Amino acid sequence: MKTAKLFQWVEINQDISNSLIKKGMKGVVVDHLAPNFKQKEAGYIVEIFENGETLDVISIPVSAITVIPKYWGQEIEQKSLLVS
Repeated sequence: MKTAKLFQWVEINQDISNSLIKKGMKGVVVDHLAPNFKQKEAGYIVEIFENGETLDVISIPVSAITVIPKYWGQEIEQKSLLVS
């Protein structure tokens, strides 16, 4: 599993329960979360975008994202930010 770096784009690979966040949405890593006694898996804090606007900021386990080889500030196709 590839580790995401700060400000790297990621894609959510599963629906997040009790949330507007759905599989296929994209966001940017804004922080790393170390495992702890309550959450055994490392994770990220990710700012999720929809139609170019911030939808939410969530904490999410590493296993729930796919790393995209682009960083915030680099060009990313607008269609890739749209929900499928």
